Amino acid sequence: MLAHFVFLKIKPPILFSFVFLLFGCQSSAPPEFGMVDWYIANGTGSSVTLNLYDKVCGRNHYRVRVSRLSETAISTCANESGNAEIRYSRTAGYSVSENPVQHNVISRNQSLLVSE
Repeated sequence: MLAHFVFLKIKPPILFSFVFLLFGCQSSAPPEFGMVDWYIANGTGSSVTLNLYDKVCGRNHYRVRVSRLSETAISTCANESGNAEIRYSRTAGYSVSENPVQHNVISRNQSLLVSE
């Protein structure tokens, strides 16, 4: 009986803490200029994996895999002119000289061709 009474006294603070935690996990505000949908096209003879960074929102997209001779749809934040600003590098290889970081500005529904 005493254990049941103690549980009733502790329950409201735990419930309040849980609700407060859930409010802290809500998503952030939507991007100021909206989102841009574009594509990564793989022009190589094998599948490629990229690390992609959205320079407008500051978000990373790690290990984006694009099968050989195909396209993958990507959605990133838009800048003031409605374009996506990204930087990317391939994940394969042993050195930075083999996988340089590329900076690109991409329009809506445009394809970014990744080749060797």
